[in-house]
Amino acid sequence: MKKLFAFITALLVLSCFVFAEVTVKDVGGGNAEVTFFYGNPRASEVVIAGTWTDWQNAAEPMTLIEGKGWEYTVTVPVATEMRYKFISDGNWTADLKAPDFVDDGFGGKNGFVDVAYLVAASAASADGAPVAAGGRIKFICWSMFGVQAQYRTSAIADPSKTGIDLDNATVGAKTYAKFDGNFLGRNPFFIEIALFETELDPEQSDGKLYLYKKDASGNDEVAWGDGVKTFFNDVFSNPLAYLAKTTDNTASSAGPGSNPFLGHLKFGFNTRFVNYLTGFNYAKPEINNTILWTTIDGNWDAGYQHAGGFSVFSLGDGIREIGPAKINFTFAPNKSADRKGTKYGLWTFANVDINGFVAEVQYNTFFTGETLFDKPFEHDIIIGTKGSVAGFTYGVQALINIYQNLDQIPNGSAGQTGIWATDMMDYSGYSRSAVYMTDKFDVTKHMAAEARVGYTLPNKFGELTLGYRFRGLESNMLFVADHHNDFGKDTQTAQLGTLNSQRIYLDAVVNVIDGLTIKLSPYFEMPFTTKDWDDYFSIYDNAANNSRWDFGAKESKRIVAQLGVDYNLSNLIGLTSSVSVYGKIKYVTDDADKYIGYDSNFLFSNAGLKFTISNISDIFKGIDFYYGLDNTDDFQMFNTFIASVRLPMDFNVDVAFALRSATPEMNYDVYHPFGFAIGAAKKFSKLAKPTVYVQFVYDMDPYANFGDGQNNLNLDGYCIGNKVRYRGDDLEQNAVNIYEGWAAFRVGIRWDI
Repeated sequence: MKKLFAFITALLVLSCFVFAEVTVKDVGGGNAEVTFFYGNPRASEVVIAGTWTDWQNAAEPMTLIEGKGWEYTVTVPVATEMRYKFISDGNWTADLKAPDFVDDGFGGKNGFVDVAYLVAASAASADGAPVAAGGRIKFICWSMFGVQAQYRTSAIADPSKTGIDLDNATVGAKTYAKFDGNFLGRNPFFIEIALFETELDPEQSDGKLYLYKKDASGNDEVAWGDGVKTFFNDVFSNPLAYLAKTTDNTASSAGPGSNPFLGHLKFGFNTRFVNYLTGFNYAKPEINNTILWTTIDGNWDAGYQHAGGFSVFSLGDGIREIGPAKINFTFAPNKSADRKGTKYGLWTFANVDINGFVAEVQYNTFFTGETLFDKPFEHDIIIGTKGSVAGFTYGVQALINIYQNLDQIPNGSAGQTGIWATDMMDYSGYSRSAVYMTDKFDVTKHMAAEARVGYTLPNKFGELTLGYRFRGLESNMLFVADHHNDFGKDTQTAQLGTLNSQRIYLDAVVNVIDGLTIKLSPYFEMPFTTKDWDDYFSIYDNAANNSRWDFGAKESKRIVAQLGVDYNLSNLIGLTSSVSVYGKIKYVTDDADKYIGYDSNFLFSNAGLKFTISNISDIFKGIDFYYGLDNTDDFQMFNTFIASVRLPMDFNVDVAFALRSATPEMNYDVYHPFGFAIGAAKKFSKLAKPTVYVQFVYDMDPYANFGDGQNNLNLDGYCIGNKVRYRGDDLEQNAVNIYEGWAAFRVGIRWDI
């Protein structure tokens, strides 16, 4: 009986080998040969990016096997764990036949290869031939802990007096424990527990763990003795409750007992005919990005108020291929339409791929009633196609919105029909640019579309892409994040544009000579329609250049162009090195859209330069230098200089300087023209390889937020990026004024186990 049971178990495990296209072979000396296969011979170029290639920074090309697909082989130590994706013709593509998967953090999945596990499976096979093993559940844990002392760089009571004045000292802690993978073959399983998630910086967290704090008058609000005493008492007696800021067990938006809590839960099964997946709380659906747009967003929560969730039914591998056609059908009833888990919705889509010709239709809806299919008020119909003809690639996608049951939506404070009041915004979900809806269909209001044509120049000389897009006055896409209280996630606006806008754009990449690439990206933009202009403009507070409505006058036109140059200097100076530069200019035709700080229709908005050199000596492993000009702020121009030095033993040192200057139309009584920062980080090889860092920042902050890995630089291009936090539509921390008037000393540690 035991032998029979062992045989059945082995058969269940080995039954999934046929799906996997990653194999390993033990080559001795503690090494293994890993071979990846991507079965799309129609792709013109495929590279593989993963943990061993520093992802896209050093992605490796795959070799075409005529008529079969693409192959790549690499030799690695047996103890290696590999996470990866393919990049096929410039598009990130998950390996659907990977031996295992892990969440990629963006609603998608990375292929996962545990080389030691596959080597063991190969050795256990009948003839020792290379095989691939099925999925198994893995334990993943990432944690971070930090302490920060934050200072004012002018006196708290009198801001005109410069100097350092201690404002507060805080503790930050985040720990997530996750079980991820497949069980009984290829049945997905995913569960994450958030033990605590307290931010380090008071600007980034509504609940702070203060060791010390002054009030607005400069008096002690939390004395050192009280804060430190509480810290040591609670860390030794009840660490989870203290670090999670849990002081009671009352119901709140975070659920009963706000922390610790179930952060994510996904569970499902795959069969030959149907796959099923369900998600709860902060779990994200799998991204859908088949044509041009992301139409199901990896930032979308199943129901972050510990309610609701989604169910996703899709076709199994056994019936997805019919002759030359690869088909997919997904049906997802959910209670996630508002991301909080309180309103029902539905997304469903079907697509087909026939020898590179792809077509898709999608339908999304939101229900205001108490059951599925009860009182829908928004319907989204999304259609699209892409393919190639005579050497040209093309993609076309369109969105149609239909609204009904608008009497279920509360009127705004002014009483206009269809306006979403503040309470309605909270009621029906965060992600919406349009706040006014009508149930009479109008192309200029209820549609968005984009068309794109690309051409690869002969002899790999470059690529050209020409496109056009527009977005109507009331156009919106469900299940896609759109900035409103989304902490900066604006997938929808980024791809559709702002309301009532249209754009013609060109992206050109030209390889002038070996190692020299020029990139040009201009676009022309203007309002899509002037119909009912005054009515809609008044709804958006007569505010030009806000995040929903982008033009101050119906005659407005805008021209924006970015030029970049990348040059590989390795052959020139004999060391691995490169330089990249770019500049961006903007021009508006109407005075209503003038750039305020310059009282001008023209703006040189951004510039950047990066110089990198590697393998300089045994001591200096490499240097990355960044210069950035951010001229997008109305009040100040911002110049930043950052040098990041890579040293032996995984040691890194950063030095940064900043220079602010008031724009010509602005005068300051108090401002902080100079800033600097210095930081060091070390990754250890023991104790699960933690990274320890120490930083001091003064009137600037070039580092990422605590929860995003604070030892990493926070860059947008080569400029310092926003530390984005939204309340409503307001950006609280833009790149120019991050840490203006503040300084901080930080010590932190983070693990990724």
